[in-house]
Parts: sequence; C-alpha cells; structure tokens
Amino acid sequence: MSRRDKRNKFVEQKKSRTGTYFLVGILAIGVIVFGAYKLLGQSDTPAGVTNVGEVDYNSQFIDPVQIDVIDSGGNIVIDLNKVKSDKAVTFDIPGINFTLNNGTPFDYVPIIGYVSPKGNVIMATSLCEPCSGITFHFEGDHLVCNACGTRWELEGLKGISGGCTEYPPETFNYTVEGDKILIKRTDLENWQPRVIG
Repeated sequence: MSRRDKRNKFVEQKKSRTGTYFLVGILAIGVIVFGAYKLLGQSDTPAGVTNVGEVDYNSQFIDPVQIDVIDSGGNIVIDLNKVKSDKAVTFDIPGINFTLNNGTPFDYVPIIGYVSPKGNVIMATSLCEPCSGITFHFEGDHLVCNACGTRWELEGLKGISGGCTEYPPETFNYTVEGDKILIKRTDLENWQPRVIG
C-alpha cells in the first residue's frame, strides 16, 4: 500500500468517526431537550381544570361565600374572579331533583367552588353524601364537613379522617370563557349520588 493510499484510508476513517460523533452528539442533545421538556412541561393541573396560581391556606379558617350564578339554560355561569378573590364559594342550582341513598330528598344541587393550594379551580357537589351535609369550611389545607367533621385534602379531595372519607364532594368538568366558568347544566342534571356501601 502506498503512502497516498494509507493517507486516504486514514482520512476516510477520520471522516466516518467525525460523522458518528456528530450523530451521537445530536442524538444526546435531542434526548436532553426532550427530557427537559417532559420534566418541566408537566403540570399539576388536571385536564379540564383552570389554574389561577398557588394559594397558601396556612392555618386559615375559611367559610365559603354564597354567590349568585346565572343559569342560561344550557350552562351555569360562574364569575371566575369571584372564585379567585373569595377562594371558596357556594351556590345552589334549583330544579334538579335527586335523593341521597340515606333517603334525604333534594330539589336542587348544592355546589362548592374553590381554589386548591396548587391554584386549581375546583367545582364540586357541596355534599357529604353519607351524612347529608351540605356545608363545608376550610381549616388550613383541609375541607371539613360542617355536619360530621370529616376531613379531606383540598388538593385531590383525598380522605383524611372522619366517617365519610370515601365520599368526598364529586367534581364537575367545566370550561372557561374569558372570566366566566361554564358548567353544562346537563352534567348537573345527569349527576347521581353514589351508592353508599
């Protein structure tokens, strides 16, 4: 093999290694960027829920504020700014009949809306179904039934203590248009109490 052949072979090997290193480098950068996007892009906001910024309820005692809402026939319209400023609101939707499993009849659906500690706006039934409780308050990061004292975490409504921990208020899907929260009236009409076992 001549000197020129050896040199050409060496240069070709060097070129192929350079191309391999380049591809490995691009692949590594791609993996890092994708991993950072997945890690940093993840949110604690469940699908279909609006986030308005974290709230520190540290040792606060809060009673939800009774508000007026608009029943447009198709949607229940709630003022998002009122929920944000008051942190917890309640309202009733009349004309929807149901009976709890313990025999308690209702001709309206009581609703509670609040901002969770992580800033998620939650809309749920204002019902502790086993005991028929319809009013709640916050003690720090806990939602507490005024009737039986059962406690749930505000974030995720996981039961903490009390007799009704397995039956937290049930959440409703909603949409936001501008500064209005919209709950479909049919979602409320189709809601049924859970079977208490």
